[in-house]
Amino acid sequence: MNANSNIVTVDNEVTSKKDKLQMKLFEALDGDKYDIRLSHKYSNSITSIDLMPRFFRGNGARVPLAKLDRLLEFKNKFTYEEEPCLCTVTPAIVDIKQSDGTMLQMACFPSDSEELVEKIIFLIASTQGIQRLRLGGNNRHVVSFSIYQISQYLEMMGAKKSYQQIREILQIIRDSRTRVTRYNPGNKDHSIEMTQDVWADAAFEMKGNGRGKDKCYIAFSDYVADEILKLNYRQILFSRFTAYKSSFSRYLDLFLSSIWTRANLGQKYPLSLNQVMESYGKGNKSLVTKRRDMYAALDDLVARGVIKSRAPAIRKEPEYLNEPMSEPDFLFHIEPTEEFVEEMIISNAKKKGLNKVHGEIDSGERIALPDNIERIYSIG
Repeated sequence: MNANSNIVTVDNEVTSKKDKLQMKLFEALDGDKYDIRLSHKYSNSITSIDLMPRFFRGNGARVPLAKLDRLLEFKNKFTYEEEPCLCTVTPAIVDIKQSDGTMLQMACFPSDSEELVEKIIFLIASTQGIQRLRLGGNNRHVVSFSIYQISQYLEMMGAKKSYQQIREILQIIRDSRTRVTRYNPGNKDHSIEMTQDVWADAAFEMKGNGRGKDKCYIAFSDYVADEILKLNYRQILFSRFTAYKSSFSRYLDLFLSSIWTRANLGQKYPLSLNQVMESYGKGNKSLVTKRRDMYAALDDLVARGVIKSRAPAIRKEPEYLNEPMSEPDFLFHIEPTEEFVEEMIISNAKKKGLNKVHGEIDSGERIALPDNIERIYSIG
């Protein structure tokens, strides 16, 4: 994975000027994007991948390859755009350094550590930009960064990792694979299966000394690049959702920031236990475990100023008389704080401003971005 031989700047590619401008919109964030501190930092979230249960939750994410008689995969059911879906993930095969210094080949699923590093890479893409480079023989939309940068952010989040551990995490991110099957609600026999990987390729510098040796390049898949070009993302408060120690609390914050976009003061939102747990990847856990984890996460969100109080669990009744329920579900009627409502107002205004400029670029009316790109929501 020597980046020196794999990375080529694309100089002669006929790339649409419109696409270049649309990619630059991904950098239109509030706050000081050059300030590395996490006191009040924004990033972008792509809902279609961030709310997909593609991370392994709990113990057992890494298994010695010698102990397997066949390659594992894990499957999680979830619902997206009111359609039932199935997410299937196959592991990466990575040489993992052991405590005694030896290397052991293991089948590794992406889990909590990979999720956190992936969010950092998206932050870097949102603040430093996305390049068009030739990586692994293909022209790709690429994010460049250093392992030192990843290490800095992880340490600030209280999740410090060694350089070796970060390299292993990046390999797992790159080499694990995700497939999504979407079912027709009206016809269970009809389904569409698609590859929905987030990353296409990666290369790491292997020469040089010190920080000169830790340069990384990682390419977005065509699917993710297309989501960015279509403006299927929204601004989120990175510094808050990464402040939680619990991965489920982080996820619940991100879930609400993506779904509860019309939050209003005094208006309660019926949060479904089963819906959240399925999209997180714990839909198959016991009801007792799911309720326990939800209560703990709600307490965290109260402490961080997202919701006013922890709501009691109320059993959800069937929508129609005599309709059987596959399993019991519970609703938590939560109320937003003034701070969360204000954050959603800013994010929605940002989205509205981006949509306006996006349309102007697409129609050919605009051939350059405005100077105050980070204040895009104030235009028009």
